[in-house]
Amino acid sequence: MLKPKTDPCIFLHGEPEDWRLLLGEDFVNELIRRLKHVAGDLDQVVRYILDNPGVAGVAVRGLVFGGPFREEWRLLAEGGYVDPGARARWPYVPNEEQLGLRIQISPCFLLASLSREVNYVWRNRASSLFKWVSAVPRSKPLEVFREAFPAWLREVAQSRGYAWVAWTRWRDRRNRALAEWLYWLDTGRMPHIDAALGRMYETALRTKKPAAEVLYVPS
Repeated sequence: MLKPKTDPCIFLHGEPEDWRLLLGEDFVNELIRRLKHVAGDLDQVVRYILDNPGVAGVAVRGLVFGGPFREEWRLLAEGGYVDPGARARWPYVPNEEQLGLRIQISPCFLLASLSREVNYVWRNRASSLFKWVSAVPRSKPLEVFREAFPAWLREVAQSRGYAWVAWTRWRDRRNRALAEWLYWLDTGRMPHIDAALGRMYETALRTKKPAAEVLYVPS
């Protein structure tokens, strides 16, 4: 039984040493074994899944999971599904601005196997993405979305901070998921995983705080 210390979003987190730390040697070695036809070591496995997130469910199919994240891993292993909701918790920034963008899905949802139901969730909860792409990219999504996201939006995140974006609104909802996208596009890492590892990050107020205190939402 495997007991990873994080959820399946690690597959979109492009830091091999974080995989080794949070997944453990047994899990890492099993992934290398299962993907040996396309990847020869952990660095190549990380790159392959990051470039082809739809294979994640196949890569873990049949594995048995325990620990605090077992349900998330079971959903992926048995049904090729991940929850579309945002994971990161951002420090509060007083903000009632409307960005006029509907992106209420975490980039982690790229790991879900495409189906009619999954496509409906994408179109219904992240309709603004389809102003910039015609379909959910199944190959190299990080590169595709880095090119597709409008420059003004990425500049807002870099100038005002991800937390500021997270506390803006789309109608009556906060833009937590949008902030995750912008962080991922800038760093190639998932913010809640960085937070779980205690990494520092810069808030909208340009002050430094331990990320684990303010970003991580346990499952």
